[in-house]
Amino acid sequence: MPDHIDRNFSLGHLGALASVLEHGRISAASDALRRSPSAVSRSIGILEEKYGRALLVRSASGVAPTPEGELVAERCRIIQAELDGLLVRLNQAVKGGVRANAALFQMQVDVSRLRALIAVHDFGSAQRACLPLDITQPAVSASIHHLETDLGTKLFSRTATGMIATPAGVSCAFSFKRVLSELRKIHDDVDSCDGLSQGLVCIGGLAYSRKALLPEAINRTRSSHPGIVVRTIEGTIGALLTALHAGEIDALICAQPSPALLEGVAMERIVWNRMGLFTSRHHPLAERTRLTAEEVLNYPFILSPAGTVTRRLLDEGFVDAAARVPTGTVETASYSIIRYLLLNSEMVAFRSIREFDLEMPSERIVCLDLAFELPGRWICLLQREGVRQTAAVEDFLDTLRTVAAD
Repeated sequence: MPDHIDRNFSLGHLGALASVLEHGRISAASDALRRSPSAVSRSIGILEEKYGRALLVRSASGVAPTPEGELVAERCRIIQAELDGLLVRLNQAVKGGVRANAALFQMQVDVSRLRALIAVHDFGSAQRACLPLDITQPAVSASIHHLETDLGTKLFSRTATGMIATPAGVSCAFSFKRVLSELRKIHDDVDSCDGLSQGLVCIGGLAYSRKALLPEAINRTRSSHPGIVVRTIEGTIGALLTALHAGEIDALICAQPSPALLEGVAMERIVWNRMGLFTSRHHPLAERTRLTAEEVLNYPFILSPAGTVTRRLLDEGFVDAAARVPTGTVETASYSIIRYLLLNSEMVAFRSIREFDLEMPSERIVCLDLAFELPGRWICLLQREGVRQTAAVEDFLDTLRTVAAD
């Protein structure tokens, strides 16, 4: 799925559109931007060609946005607000502050430079960053140098083994990811203008959602909205929340996390999830009924990673029932690994009742019959507070809610 962001695209074209709409005339925008009227008109033409739609209605009294133009303008405002916020954060992080009149804050910067900084931040060197960008190392280094000169501060510390982002560099990488996310959404907004949602939906999901919710939601979306492409992202809750804040994923489906992790995040409970203890059907406990916690604790557990909601619930359940926690030599959240170990050992797993639905008809993996209660959990939908989702994302999330309700 292409992200529709040309390497040589300049934010200046969007800045020109925003200025024209603010001032009502190309000539007035030309004066405000200190660019010639022909240059401003050329930027508008580039945008209209790029998005395949007229963005302005021109008349003797001035200009006004088309419906598509208003959608693009709204994303421009979001990008400008992000850059304004970046200026505040950089002035807090850099002694003496940065240049307030830097071209970056005026949206006068090529997207290629934003990409270069993100890649160097993520990969730790210009040499490694040039590979995913498919450009030369000197080009990457030149982009970083240009940004540092424009801002008047160092964004990376150079070492013998690579480049380490300064606090200013970290702030820039975070904001630039959000800017690229908004640029990607412009195409989806415009393409959905005719009433049929189109575009990319990036969803982060942990184990339960990947088994019980996402496959059916994707399948229904394919039928009702064929223009929507769904990309799923897996990872730990920490990594996925970071990606959510950076705009790299649109929404996250997970067990209800600690309130400490929800700053800046809107949480919506969508389904209550019962939990169970699972073994292979050949396990010594598989045929028994009304098992006590002490009997189950005689066997090793496949533990969820420390710090996860699932691990906390497991420990709490057994502390309540037996005053001690399960032990094991394996910590993993991987369905494939858990399934293999259950089928080939006498280990026990604490998982969602829905996780092994496909195994149940053949009874290769069974849910134990217990004499004590296990705690359950809410599965939640997380979105960044204040985010403006595309029509494609909204339609997919509505389908997801329907699947959860079913």
